[in-house]
Parts: sequence; structure tokens; C-alpha cells
Amino acid sequence: MSFRNLAFPILIVVAGGVGTAVAGQQAAAPPAGPGLDLINERCGFCHSTAQVTSVRKTPGAWAATVQSMIDRGAELEPEEQQVMVDYLAANLAAPGGDAPAQP
Repeated sequence: MSFRNLAFPILIVVAGGVGTAVAGQQAAAPPAGPGLDLINERCGFCHSTAQVTSVRKTPGAWAATVQSMIDRGAELEPEEQQVMVDYLAANLAAPGGDAPAQP
């Protein structure tokens, strides 16, 4: 059997194992609330909810990220921005102090 014939089955087995490992490490769904509603409504044009909620950041980093998304065209009123930042900081916080933002 040639390497070419072996490579595809090996790739499938490896990819399947990675998918299983990642699936086993998924975090619990974030709690419902107005902040999550805003994420679903306003961030869903460019990101899946899972993409947003799989990240952990400090409150300052979340504020910077939300502002960065607004600067890129996300439509949020100032009150909605605060609701979203408060939700993200309360429910998807990173351990430790304020780290630089990663949009």
C-alpha cells in the first residue's frame, strides 16, 4: 500500500480524535439574559454565538473588544454596549487582572 493510500485514512482517524477531544472540552452554555440576547442579535452577522462565548477575557479586554467591534460596524447603542460588556465580564471572565484586549 502506498503512502498516498494510507494518508487519507490516517487523516480521518486523527481528525476524528481531535474532534472528539475538543467536543469533550466544550464549556457549558452561557446563561440567558439581555446580554446574551444582544450577542445573538448583533454579533451573529459576523460571528457564531459559540465563537463569542468560547473566549475568556478580563472586563477591560471585553470592553475593548466590544468597542473594536463597534468601530468595525457593529450596531450597538451606548446602553446596549454597557449591557453586553457587563454580561461578558460577568459570565465569560478570564482569571487574573486586566490584560491587553484581543479583538
